[in-house]
Amino acid sequence: MTRRVKQSRPMLANLADNFMNRVSSTDARLRRKIAKYGLWVLCLVIVYSLMSGTYGVPRIIRLKIEKSALIEANRELAIEIVDADRIKQLLKYDRDYIEKIARSRYYMVYPNETIYRYRGR
Repeated sequence: MTRRVKQSRPMLANLADNFMNRVSSTDARLRRKIAKYGLWVLCLVIVYSLMSGTYGVPRIIRLKIEKSALIEANRELAIEIVDADRIKQLLKYDRDYIEKIARSRYYMVYPNETIYRYRGR
């Protein structure tokens, strides 16, 4: 015995068929109007998708601005690292640099040394 399979149609199939029959049997003016409104709706959907969501233009622009800011911050931090390494090497091996820092920052002097400061008017 053969098995019968009930072939059901989707709910909106009748409505779509009815709409297509009505459009095909009407005049060209109505078809152009429907096509024009359809294109407007399609354009609005495309513009909306470009302006919002993950791949939206404003988000892409914002991400590019953040990227350039992060690149600049990275460049500045790399410069600070190089400067800190240079100062570290000077503090390890350069007695003149250590003496300059001791005299300028901490106001240290040698024993029995007299410092004269000129205060201009």
